[in-house]
Amino acid sequence: MSKTSFSAEILNSSSLHLDIVDEFIAITQSKLTGATSEFARDSLTDLLSGLTAQRETYRAVLATIQPVTALAA
Repeated sequence: MSKTSFSAEILNSSSLHLDIVDEFIAITQSKLTGATSEFARDSLTDLLSGLTAQRETYRAVLATIQPVTALAA
């Protein structure tokens, strides 16, 4: 597998994962808005924190990979 195709695979996978994490974040925020229990709000806030951290990781990966694939094009 060439460096370019490997980078493209990572880019595609990271983009897909980022989309899914963004969807989970939206769902979590929606559920957090409607939560009436303090325990549920705390739990969802913790989940949201973890999802946000994952989103930033995928964004960092994408920022690193995109210039490599742009040069190969």
